[in-house]
Amino acid sequence: MSTEQKDELKIVISLKADRASVGIQAPECDPAFFGLEGDLQATLKAVPKFVEEAKTRWQTSKLYAKCKTPLPSQTQLAPVTSRASTDSRSQRATTQSPQPSMF
Repeated sequence: MSTEQKDELKIVISLKADRASVGIQAPECDPAFFGLEGDLQATLKAVPKFVEEAKTRWQTSKLYAKCKTPLPSQTQLAPVTSRASTDSRSQRATTQSPQPSMF
């Protein structure tokens, strides 16, 4: 990591009513997120403390642990049902529901 990258930070502040969310990210580090009650002035006063907390966290662990469990998209799909069961399902839907079928 170069000296320029070491000093580089991205700070994002999101305000909604009396609630603020602050995200801080450095190169080659996962972002750190913080929340607090208050307006923009209170948030800006808290940002230096959040930056120090993020830097302290990054000294011990720059990146979160990798997920080792399979994602839902990586699991096998359910078997396709036969057309007979689909037809009977659509017949039940039309007899039970006054809403017209869209398909």
